[in-house]
This record gives sequence, C-alpha cells and structure tokens, in this order.
Amino acid sequence: MTDGDEAGTGRPDEGRVEGGEGAARSWKSVDHHAQRDALSDRFARGGPADFLYGAVVSGFMLAVSSTHDASSDFVILAVAGVLVGYWAAHVYVSAIGGRFRDSDHTIAERLRLASSEEVWVLIGGVPALVVFLVGRLFGLGVTDSALIALWFTVLMLGVVGHLAAHRAGVRGWALTAETAVAAAFGLVIIGLKTLLH
Repeated sequence: MTDGDEAGTGRPDEGRVEGGEGAARSWKSVDHHAQRDALSDRFARGGPADFLYGAVVSGFMLAVSSTHDASSDFVILAVAGVLVGYWAAHVYVSAIGGRFRDSDHTIAERLRLASSEEVWVLIGGVPALVVFLVGRLFGLGVTDSALIALWFTVLMLGVVGHLAAHRAGVRGWALTAETAVAAAFGLVIIGLKTLLH
C-alpha cells in the first residue's frame, strides 16, 4: 500500500468494494483518539472544574430533595434554586475578590465577565435536572426519576474524569482506574440518597 493509499488520496475507485466495505473502512480510518482529544480540548477551554461543581451540587440537591412525598415542582425548584445560588456566589466571589488584583475594570465589568465565566456551574447542573424531568414525563415517580438522574450524573462524572485523564496522557488500566475514581463521587451521592430515603 502506498502513502497515497494510506492517506486516502489514491484513485477514487481503489479500495471500494460492493456491499459497503468502503464505508466500514472509512469508519476504521477515523482517529477516535483524535476526536476524544479534540472534545477534551474544547471542554478544557470552558470551565471543567465549574462544570463538575455544578453537576455535584445538582446531584446532592436531587438526592436530598427527592423524598417519596416530594412533588416534582419542589424538587425542580430546590435543585434550580440552589444551583443558581451557587452560581451567584461564584460570580460574587470572582467579581469582588478579583478587584484586589484587577484595578483596570469597573465592578460592573467584572460582574459581567464573572457572570459569563461562571456559567459553567449552571451548565454542569442542568443535565441531571433534564434527565429528572424526562423521567417524570415518562410517568416515573419522583424518587425513581431522581435515581435515574443520579446514575446519569455518575456516568457524566466518569466521562469528564476519563477525558481529563486521557488528556493528561494516562492510558490502559490507569485510565480505567481514574475514570472509576471520578465516577465514584456520584456513587457517594447515590449512597446519600439511599441513607436519607
């Protein structure tokens, strides 16, 4: 096979076989590691720590507020209210605390900048809330919907941990272990829900 063939720059007819083998080859030729690295890079430019913070806060509030006699409205308001409160606290701390180092920007400018930078706290908390709402739409009870949302949070924390470890160059069993450790915090939240209810 020539260099042109490997790079996919050979003649258009080459390597094309009846029955869709060409499609299978193009799937195999996709560099999935490069795709994962690109996703990791985009996420790292956002706010991974704040995203995780929002996911954990949302998970804890779901665990605490989703009792057997709780209504959907109560759970949604509790989770959303606490999430917005934590976001506002992040904005306040960043804007006011940052004034000690930044004398060039007004407090209004700092508040506007902090509001956009800290939005990842809100983004991190939204997925679990959406999964909870979907569960309720499908007729599940409050407790079951919250439990599914918490398992989704475990998955989400594991994915973020996996991306972080892979970005740091971790591979093999060590990558699996770091992913499991990241997901385990979600299991702590599920354990809390079990104890409370």
